[in-house]
Amino acid sequence: MPHFAPPLFHSLYLGWMECGLGMNIYMTRPDGSQWYRLTNFVKSRPPNGFTGVAFTHDGKKGVWAQIVSGDVFKYALGKWRLILADFQETNGVPSLTNLTDITPAGATWIEPGNFAPDNKSLLITADIGLKNPQGMDQFIVDVATGSITNLTNSPNVWDEHGVFSPDGKKIFFMSSYPFRAAPRSDWAISLKTEFMMMDRDGKNLEQLTHFNYPGYPESNRPHRGSVAANGE
Repeated sequence: MPHFAPPLFHSLYLGWMECGLGMNIYMTRPDGSQWYRLTNFVKSRPPNGFTGVAFTHDGKKGVWAQIVSGDVFKYALGKWRLILADFQETNGVPSLTNLTDITPAGATWIEPGNFAPDNKSLLITADIGLKNPQGMDQFIVDVATGSITNLTNSPNVWDEHGVFSPDGKKIFFMSSYPFRAAPRSDWAISLKTEFMMMDRDGKNLEQLTHFNYPGYPESNRPHRGSVAANGE
């Protein structure tokens, strides 16, 4: 649960929680019999919180994005930092140690997707080099070297929630790309997205769903618009 209780409507409160604001990182056993608190974000305004955690395939490291400023007048989606940590277990008690800020230069909005099988290529959503974070792109960051590759490079398209396929060869993500010709299709208040897929290098972009198109089994018409969110 969050470490603060904002006076919000129930639906807004749930949305706040789903964004990770005011939340701490916990770990539990598979049967839920025991819980461990791994972070202690202090109570503040704006609240601390996180998105993630994405673990390497060998389970030795984890990464998350932590909010450090909720000033939406200065940062439209808040200011976030990307944190890398070692995961260890001592006498059966898990912990995150050796926390390191690996935020790429120029990023204010950032969130992790997942790691490729090589345990160093991390897929992230970020606003690096963008004036408007709503034009967020998909990037691969090498957590060992810090090198960054922009895969979508579409400043007027909302690209988010990317994840590698199990073999690391494909990337699945949500995008407003199919509606890029429509005014404000990439704005949060009028967003429309579909699930997309591309190769690891950003090539061979393919639309997978048609939530916003009539005549398809998954169509959500005639509603105002649908947002394909996280398909992980």
